Amino acid sequence: MDIEELLQYIEKRPQIYFREKDVFFLETFLGGFFVSEYAKDKNFKDDFRSNFYIWLQNKFNLENNTTWADFIDIISKRENLNSIDIFFREYNLFKKEK
Repeated sequence: MDIEELLQYIEKRPQIYFREKDVFFLETFLGGFFVSEYAKDKNFKDDFRSNFYIWLQNKFNLENNTTWADFIDIISKRENLNSIDIFFREYNLFKKEK
């Protein structure tokens, strides 16, 4: 299963994959997924996280922060929306623009 397929499943029912609908649970889950993929294939290239971080930073004019999940958390608090919902909204826009 590639990352796009996995994220489609998670978007439909996130609480099947982690106990709370929170971007930091998603971040941890994806970290494990990518470690597994790198272990299987050292040439694995489907890790979107670095480019997504830069894209979010530029789009929302955010200061440097630790991770893309921190940015999503900041945006979700500003908009008073769930961080997982914000992640998928922004991730889907990011995919369209790349």
